[in-house]
Amino acid sequence: MWQALPKCRQAKLFLNTPDKGLARFALSLEKKDLRILVGLLTGHVYLNRHLKIMSIRNEVVCPLCQDEEETSIHFIAQCSTTMLLRRSILGDYTLSPDTLNGIHWTVLLRFAKASRRFLRP
Repeated sequence: MWQALPKCRQAKLFLNTPDKGLARFALSLEKKDLRILVGLLTGHVYLNRHLKIMSIRNEVVCPLCQDEEETSIHFIAQCSTTMLLRRSILGDYTLSPDTLNGIHWTVLLRFAKASRRFLRP
């Protein structure tokens, strides 16, 4: 039923079915890591598209590559600036959106933290 709803576009790319192992992993995280992970999975993260929706930023373009709208999908799968990091951690230079649900959350969080994109001043 959830998959048929028109909302939650980004979350649906990462979450197909309930998974107790992933739930246990998420609940074991420190609060700051859980915030990053949930934000990436849902799109509600400190990236320009979400900040524009919240009227915090005026620009939606990725500050790293200056090419596309900065969403969690762009950041994880397509940003040219994080291409080498993506290759070393996620296994390829770019990822298609339909492969995102195959990335274990441990690896996704490792990529996000290694990018240093979510460091708070």
